[in-house]
Amino acid sequence: MPEPGDPFWDEFETEEMIMEATVWVLAEEGYPGLTLRKVAERAGKNRGLVHYYFESKDDLLRSLLDHILEGMQRLIGINEEDSPLEQLWTALNFFAYGPEGVDEHGLHYYLAISQLQALAEYDSELRQQFTRNHQYRIDLLAGIIKEGIRDETFHPADPEATAIFLIAAIDGAQNADLSLDVETARDTTLEIIDQFLQKNIIK
Repeated sequence: MPEPGDPFWDEFETEEMIMEATVWVLAEEGYPGLTLRKVAERAGKNRGLVHYYFESKDDLLRSLLDHILEGMQRLIGINEEDSPLEQLWTALNFFAYGPEGVDEHGLHYYLAISQLQALAEYDSELRQQFTRNHQYRIDLLAGIIKEGIRDETFHPADPEATAIFLIAAIDGAQNADLSLDVETARDTTLEIIDQFLQKNIIK
């Protein structure tokens, strides 16, 4: 857990630092415990600086979802030179474990997202942002699958339906790992996905 003054914060510009601090506070204390003061303290900044960038807690949370989407696009790490199958697994592992894999920050990243998802049921703007994030993931996987069909790595299949299935499976496993006393749902689900791909998708 990065504390104020840790070298962890040095790589970020001020606004991004506030976003990262929000991830940690939201993951550790949930929405009820999230305040602009706690975010400022975690980032080692004064509360007035946080207010300079964000007018309210709600403004901060909506900006956080934009930050998450931008981070997803930046950090997913798909290599265009890789085969469609390699690209697909890069995306699936990223969606399952986050930008830092299974380490502490990867866990906190998804704990924060789960807190926001609970709010989205009652907040149409948050729900629209989550829908956009979800569609980005579907489009990404569907595009990879289409390319795999085109170059005959994959059998013909419905790319969007396959992408929806894969993401739903990973999201369900992720929710189990984060909210229940289990730790291997994602590992097991990825193993079953591998079997599914070998049997039904990969030529």
